This record gives sequence, structure tokens and C-alpha cells, in this order.
Amino acid sequence: MAFAVETGIPMQRGEVRPVMIIASNAFLLIAAGLYLALGGVAGFATVNAVLLLLLGIYRYRWDRSRWSILLIAVSSLMLIINQFALFAIIILASLGIYYFRGRPNMPGLYRSAHRLMLNIRLDEQSWVLKSMSIWQAVGEIRMDMTVAVPEEQETIIILQGLVGDVDLTVPEDYGLHVEASVMVGQIGFRQTRDGGMMHRLSWRSPDYEEREYRLKLQLFYLVGDIKIRTV
Repeated sequence: MAFAVETGIPMQRGEVRPVMIIASNAFLLIAAGLYLALGGVAGFATVNAVLLLLLGIYRYRWDRSRWSILLIAVSSLMLIINQFALFAIIILASLGIYYFRGRPNMPGLYRSAHRLMLNIRLDEQSWVLKSMSIWQAVGEIRMDMTVAVPEEQETIIILQGLVGDVDLTVPEDYGLHVEASVMVGQIGFRQTRDGGMMHRLSWRSPDYEEREYRLKLQLFYLVGDIKIRTV
């Protein structure tokens, strides 16, 4: 068995430290072990589809290319075919939660929608801010409330889904109440950003009730990247 030993001799150009090689090999072995273990439990077709889906989502966040959309669609179709029962259970459970708490508990008009794929961009021109409840299987949502005209003093926005990329900008003078959770992914709020498994954020302005305009955000995703900024 060979061991890496520090000799104090300067490394020549083009040489790689043995410790780095061992670390790389260990990482590859761990990744291969996880792949084989998950493939044995869920099936290799399912694991490959999940990897392709994550790759498609990553590419879409960076370049918004048609290839990334096609990759997301193909991998999602593979998941549906290979794990139809599990996929149907997840869809029905998510929709059940949506209908259970999806309607804002307040008077007035509100927007309600549920789509398999959804792309909302309200960040360039002036728009009317009203309470809404939206569910999507896969989607991207961009909202800039600094260019919005609030319809009422308190607005409730409920966003739910399986896979979502959400970017919200809120005026600094709004009273803000945030409830956000992702099973896998990241949540960024103001200057902080945390991620991992089963991540949850709960925050409320100390003087929420005293603010002229108030915004309540309820964001729930199975896999999500949520960013909330105040300006």
C-alpha cells in the first residue's frame, strides 16, 4: 500500500501532488458507490433521468437555451415513464396541499393558476400587484415589486410546485412576512443564502402591522432556488 509523503522537494511544473490525486480518487469512488446504490434501489434509468433533470435546470438558470428546456422535458418524461406511480403520488400530494392552502384568506380579487410548466416575468414594466396563488410542476418566476402598483394594503402571494426558480424583489418600506421551504435547494434572503436538505425560512418585519403596505410570501417547493431581495 502506497502513502503520500511530503518530502519538501519543490514540485516541477506539470506534476500533481499525490494527496490531490488520492482525494480525487476517493471522491470518484464515493460518487460511483452512491450511483450504484441509488441505481440498485430506484433503478438506473430513474437515477440517470434525475441527473439529466438537474443538469437541465442548472443550464437553464445560466443560459436559458432551448437545449436546456429540451433536456428538462426529456428527463421529466423519462421520470414519468419509469416512476409513474411515484410521480403521480407526488403530483397529487402537491396539488392537494395547493388546494388546501392555496386561496388567500382575504377579500378582493386574486389570481389563481396551476400549470405543468410556467414562466412568469414581471420585472421590467409597471404592473398591478394583487394577491395570487400559483402552482407549477416546473417553472421560473421573476417579480419586481418596486415597479408594481399594489391593489390593496396587504397582498398575499402563494407559490408552490415541484421544481421552481423564484426571484423576488420587494421594496424596503413594505412590511414583509416570509414563509419559505424547500426539500432540496437554496433559499436566499437579503444578504444571506443557505441551502441543503429540508431548508426552511420564517421571517416577519417587527412593525409589520404598522406599515402602509404589507406583503406576505408563502413559498413551498420540492426542489427550489428561492431568492428574496429588499431594495
